Amino acid sequence: MTNWQKELEKLDPLVVAPFELNNELIKELKSTCSKAKKDSNKFNNNLAGHIGEEYQITDLPEKFTNFLSQIIKHEVFEIYLKRLDLLSHAVPFYLDKLWVNYQKKYEFNPIHTHSGAFSFVVFLKIPYSLKKEDKYYSNNGTKQDDLATSRFTFLNPCLNYGVKATQIDVDKSFEGKGFMFPSKQSHMVYPFYTSNEYRITVSGNIRLKVK
Repeated sequence: MTNWQKELEKLDPLVVAPFELNNELIKELKSTCSKAKKDSNKFNNNLAGHIGEEYQITDLPEKFTNFLSQIIKHEVFEIYLKRLDLLSHAVPFYLDKLWVNYQKKYEFNPIHTHSGAFSFVVFLKIPYSLKKEDKYYSNNGTKQDDLATSRFTFLNPCLNYGVKATQIDVDKSFEGKGFMFPSKQSHMVYPFYTSNEYRITVSGNIRLKVK
């Protein structure tokens, strides 16, 4: 069992829909991200992240957009849309915004939500080892149970105690995979410390065309 498969067990199946991209989609998305970086379509002023290089993708990749149209039909979102008195198969959607994050060590995304109905993240490159990250942090006096370095974290209010943080241990097995979730689902990304390479992720917001 890969770490990706193990971490999926932490996710609420009624909130988050995991997905995997095939090689063709990964290649298309990487090419699109490289172009956005080369064109320097800086998107930082529109985002919450404390990340120096965030670029808007204006040329939407066709195959990836078509792939998203299948994810939106996942039973997770059908339940969610019914709560809003909407039907997932009857209401068209459009990809409102798409961007790529070239995250360096020490950079992070604070607690935030997105606009739109649904949002997603795709992990294209994870440059670090979780073991090295945890070792670095524990050597600085942090208890093992409190390690959060490099984690992608969902946050949810709880009746019995403040906020429940679900920390996802993102490692190299996450490359080419991602999550889709309701846009108002709070989440954050902790910094990493042990690599000088970029952590590359693609995120976007999906809106529904409601008359």
